[in-house]
Amino acid sequence: MFGNFVQLTRGSVRAFSTSPASKNTITTFGEAAKNPSKLNKESKAATKKIKDIQTVKNVLHCNFKKNNTFLTLTKVQMDKNYPANHPSESFNEKVLYFLNLPQRIVISQSTGYLGFRKAQRGEYEASFQLSSHFFKNINEKRLLQDSGKLEIVVRGFGKGRKAFFDALKGKEGNGIREYISRLSDLTPIAFGGNRAPSRRRI
Repeated sequence: MFGNFVQLTRGSVRAFSTSPASKNTITTFGEAAKNPSKLNKESKAATKKIKDIQTVKNVLHCNFKKNNTFLTLTKVQMDKNYPANHPSESFNEKVLYFLNLPQRIVISQSTGYLGFRKAQRGEYEASFQLSSHFFKNINEKRLLQDSGKLEIVVRGFGKGRKAFFDALKGKEGNGIREYISRLSDLTPIAFGGNRAPSRRRI
């Protein structure tokens, strides 16, 4: 009628004796009984994902439209421990992660940020002042020091295109030019297709 049974509790294992002579004595087993929180910490550490984030490069996206100029600085970041943190993913999925690394936006501004309105936003002066202000922010906050690489991607043929490169080649671009590792032009060029929309009037 009387016997022994084992009770599993969080962090320890306990055995209870229900015999009349034992008076419900409790016996503990292993080091987990001495320190129950130790087992909990070890189990959490085994399942916790440890990320080692490294900034690979910075990308400056420049979009020069007819009526405005947009500048966006992003960080391309990589997790060195990604394969260990995702053991269930296939080899191809891990390769795709490193081929298409995520980008995080750091600063994004347009000429309207400096107070230009309506038709003034598409002029040379607005884009030049925006580029100068953008480069000044990058230098003051030292946003390129962590990776040491800057890739510039330009799109469009607006008036701000020439203003941007003039600012980059001038004294405003000091502290930026030495980090440039690549310059790409990804302007989409229309060929054939439907008739272009009519020119915007302000």
